[in-house]
Amino acid sequence: MSSSIFRAFWLLCLLLICVTNAGDYRLEGSVVPSHYNLTIGVLRNSAEPTIFDGEVSITLRVVGTLEVQQIILHADTLDITECWLLDAAGAQVEAIDISRLIYEAATQQVRVPLTQAAQPGRNYTLGFKYTGHIRTDMAGFFSANYVERNTNVTKWLALTQMQRINARLVLPCFDEPAVKAQFQLQIVRPNGYQSIANTKLKETTAIRQGRFVDHFEETPVMSTYLLAFMVANYSARGNVSEFAVLTRPEFYDNTEFSYHVGQQVVSAYGDLFQSPYAELGNDVLQYASSPRFPHNGMENWGLIIYSDDVLIQEPGYSDDWSDKEFAIRIIAHETSHMWFGDSVTFSWWSYFWLNEAFARYYEYFMAHQLYPEYHLDEQFVVRQMQLIFGTDARNGTQPMTSPESEIQTPSQIAYKFSGIAYAKGACIVRMWRNLMGAQNFDTAIRSYLQQYHLTYTVPYNLFYHLFEHWPKNQDVDLVDFLTDYTEQVGYPMLIVKALQGNKVVTVEQSRFLLNKDDGSNATLKYTVPITFTTNLERDFYNLTPYKYLHKTVNVLWLDFTSPIDWILFNLRQSNYQRVFYDDTLREGLLLAITATNHSGIPVENRAQIIDDLFNFAQVQYVDYADVFRFLEYLAKEVEYVPWYAVYENLNTVAKRLTPEQLPDFRIYLSSITTAVFEKLGVAWSAQDTPLDVANRNKLIKWLCRYQASNCRPKVNVQFVTGHEVPSPDYRETFYCAASGADYNSYTMVWGQYYLENRTSEKNVLWAAISCTRDYETHYHKMIISGTESVEQKKIGIARMYEENPDLVQAIFEMITENITELANNFQSWSATAEVINDMAEYFTTREQQQLLKVFYDSNHQFFGESEALLSKSLVTVENNLNWAQTHLEGLVKYLADRNGSSCLGATSLVVVLMLAVGSMLAWP
Repeated sequence: MSSSIFRAFWLLCLLLICVTNAGDYRLEGSVVPSHYNLTIGVLRNSAEPTIFDGEVSITLRVVGTLEVQQIILHADTLDITECWLLDAAGAQVEAIDISRLIYEAATQQVRVPLTQAAQPGRNYTLGFKYTGHIRTDMAGFFSANYVERNTNVTKWLALTQMQRINARLVLPCFDEPAVKAQFQLQIVRPNGYQSIANTKLKETTAIRQGRFVDHFEETPVMSTYLLAFMVANYSARGNVSEFAVLTRPEFYDNTEFSYHVGQQVVSAYGDLFQSPYAELGNDVLQYASSPRFPHNGMENWGLIIYSDDVLIQEPGYSDDWSDKEFAIRIIAHETSHMWFGDSVTFSWWSYFWLNEAFARYYEYFMAHQLYPEYHLDEQFVVRQMQLIFGTDARNGTQPMTSPESEIQTPSQIAYKFSGIAYAKGACIVRMWRNLMGAQNFDTAIRSYLQQYHLTYTVPYNLFYHLFEHWPKNQDVDLVDFLTDYTEQVGYPMLIVKALQGNKVVTVEQSRFLLNKDDGSNATLKYTVPITFTTNLERDFYNLTPYKYLHKTVNVLWLDFTSPIDWILFNLRQSNYQRVFYDDTLREGLLLAITATNHSGIPVENRAQIIDDLFNFAQVQYVDYADVFRFLEYLAKEVEYVPWYAVYENLNTVAKRLTPEQLPDFRIYLSSITTAVFEKLGVAWSAQDTPLDVANRNKLIKWLCRYQASNCRPKVNVQFVTGHEVPSPDYRETFYCAASGADYNSYTMVWGQYYLENRTSEKNVLWAAISCTRDYETHYHKMIISGTESVEQKKIGIARMYEENPDLVQAIFEMITENITELANNFQSWSATAEVINDMAEYFTTREQQQLLKVFYDSNHQFFGESEALLSKSLVTVENNLNWAQTHLEGLVKYLADRNGSSCLGATSLVVVLMLAVGSMLAWP
């Protein structure tokens, strides 16, 4: 397609996107603001104020050719006391009687009727005085507090969270992302506090004793949801006029790492986008932490607010590998928004992914560039792509791009804040970059960011720049390709078959669904990029597509001059697709992956094969026995990324195994973890890499949970008998294992819990001691007789059976023997019902089902409205038992035969006899 044709198509699509049924929730657009002069006063007498004063003057212009009889803007739960309109010269047009203002609660709008119509093409200033609430729900302008460690004094702070549509809780405004303007901010605050905001502090003036006004520089042109300020008593690391990290004073020494990460990230983005941060329009960039915040971070331009966990690394508590990786990723994510979202903003919430897809992508790949020891480029496939595949294969999924007419109400806007915008979006961005090449992609992104600096976009603005820099030698309809994955839901599965003695391979596509009867559209087709390699050439890193399988092509034929031993599709799991191999090709891959060095197959593809197989077994394209047979190769696998895929998927099966089947599973688990357990063991060393640490942590959790490889006694010797304190990465895992090893170790860990004063550490230790196998003692002495909160007690009960799956029935019988005791302790039948419902998810036998039914029949009348949750648990158990019966018969037999079990156990034998013939495998 030529550039001119694409441009014409883009303009048409843009017109169609913009002409939507906006309804009453969207502003009419007859007036547009250019500047807000805002003063917020936090001067109430209470220790923690609950009310703020506001005054705002909004410079606006009447657009179009018609005069305006009323001005409509957003305001929510604000008490407006004065309203006025001035002309461009500052002369009063009218003082507006506030009784004439019309509030619409549903749309969160206020209508300002004018007695003298505003004229087209003219500028005006609309002003308000008002009061608002300093909230407690972490929306708009809200409060937080903390206890200062040295003095034990409670300190308060107030801060903002405007995204999604919460600026209207703080000031009357035009609260839509495309309606950008500049903000001039003044904060009136008491002595002993300071205020920080999006921009540099210009000056502070005293207004009367103990009260001051902080005046800030104008912001760049930006969306209302990016407005931010905070009133607190904080210390700054760095230069608050350039770059700084701000936290409460006691944490100043714990911000050196996050400060250094921030410096690196800001510089790296400036180099990558060839647009330094300071040239975007804001001189200052501040990171501020809060003890209470609804997200890991929020990308307010110039003032990124994070939860404390991101910016503060306390030695011995939150400064280990996993904590630092978390900080690196979140800082990389939020800082990228200074370009994607703040400078260039989506025009409406239906295109939210234009912000978050890039931020999530760079969260992993910029972090990898700066900190390659974490191998976040490899981890991306298991922590993002394979994660979101589950969501995108169900009827509840959504497209990345929704029509604007479908995203209008607050709940509809909230709907777009999903993993599809973040994780799928990042997968699609990664696919584009790999297909078009890094240099082409980076050039396209720079061009896009430069063209739309300080403005807003729709997807076709981005697509145009991708098209302009896409390699011309790729035979693909780019309009179809770019929209297939953004405007359609789901993803394709490649169905790969070998013919003619492995000299011919065919490739077809079908949408992958976890349940074809859930109402999803199974007929969707995609433009599918094809990358592959075989044993004949073994080129795993060429991600340029061999071809695209177009939607109108039924079969792609691949011919080889010699028979192939194996073929691997979707190299490095770069493209957004699953791959189903026929039996012959799957056996070839098994031989290849079992060979020395796994035949060079990258860790991403080893993880891909594992994840695909588990999901194909879930929909019965293959049998779980075949999956577990393939996983025998893991006895030689030591890398974290493939094992991550195993652990994420294995739980679906392991939770459904009966107590009689667990011994065979335990033997299998010990066998396939031979090499990785030999490499990692239970003790760490200074030579451990971050992935060694992560791998050991997951390995020990699994081996100790199923009492495999003598795991718990080994951990017990290392960390309890040896009195060695685990690093923060390991504490919950290893204290859990030790607590489950014997009573003496349980008592030792309990002693540490009793002496610990730090809340976060106590939570870790509480979860750990609840892993004990002495469930009766723990339940009666620590849960029933303990002083922990109800939520902590619920965690304690869950940990007992989750980490001791063979004891779930005994624990259920103990609890239900006197259910009134638990309900009285919780002072809640609702919370008690939740405990039973959660435990029922782990029931695996008809005997356990009958126990639950008897309990329900005898006690359901006590639970009131929560009786419905108990009833639901009965349905859950029935569904789980039926699932195991239809999915695991072959696996149970395979494990028993493999381990030489002389008897399958009574329950297993019944299942085998009932299903002796076995079900036919459905071909996808």
